[in-house]
Amino acid sequence: MGDDSKPEKGRDVVYVPDTSAILTGKIDILSMRCVVPSGVIKEIRKGMMGRLMDHEMCVIQIIDPKSAYMEKVKMAARETGDLPYLSQTDMDIIAVALEIGGVIISDDYSLQNVSSKLKIEFQGCGLECIKSRIRWGYVCKGCGAKYEEKVENCRICGHKITRYPLDQEER
Repeated sequence: MGDDSKPEKGRDVVYVPDTSAILTGKIDILSMRCVVPSGVIKEIRKGMMGRLMDHEMCVIQIIDPKSAYMEKVKMAARETGDLPYLSQTDMDIIAVALEIGGVIISDDYSLQNVSSKLKIEFQGCGLECIKSRIRWGYVCKGCGAKYEEKVENCRICGHKITRYPLDQEER
């Protein structure tokens, strides 16, 4: 689960690619069963690929996730510390994959990290996938104050906050 290998043969796999996976052209969405949330289509329509999507829409099914699955994704993203780094569309992709048992295609490491926490299978489309799941914390670059949630500037000294791995777990 969650590696660069292909899903087992004979299994009816439904892929949930993110916007960049589709736009890179490294995956052939015409030859696979794809499901995407409407946010992916909106992001694609903003660019030149929008016109091509009209032709390929017959092979992509659009599903928006149920709120119960979105809550599970948000909870997992809070626990890993990735919530501030996920877009609404990223969370929709994870929630749809969770809901339908799909395989996510994405090079986004925050998306992969949360997917790993939720035991959702994923594949990269150009980059190597994450090797371990990380729980992130936040630390001030100035005074070293630590925070559990992301803040823009340190409440003590005003410096910028950066994230650091609190712990890592092999996937």
